[in-house]
Amino acid sequence: MFSTLAALGGLVWKRRFRLTPTQKLRHRLRLRAVDNVVETIAKSGVQLRALDLALSDTPEREMTPQQKYWVESKRYRHGIKPAHWVPKWTRVPFMRRWTPTTLHEDSGKK
Repeated sequence: MFSTLAALGGLVWKRRFRLTPTQKLRHRLRLRAVDNVVETIAKSGVQLRALDLALSDTPEREMTPQQKYWVESKRYRHGIKPAHWVPKWTRVPFMRRWTPTTLHEDSGKK
């Protein structure tokens, strides 16, 4: 039997750095579903502070890939980390506001 780091009591990190295409698709669908719910509630005429905050967020169709798939983090290098590294990232809302760092500023090259 070969011993591994896990067998020696260490942790084996099994999280991918990049999202798979399926994860990206489902994430976009979740963002669109949230946008649809916010639009429906706004059309109903309800006045809520949380609704005003949700309406001020950027809708999925106007978000850049960095806004969709990265979140801000104080503890991670360069202040950002992949969204799927957030615990329970499919259920926990994270802020859509994005303050670009020097690594992710739009350089204007296309």
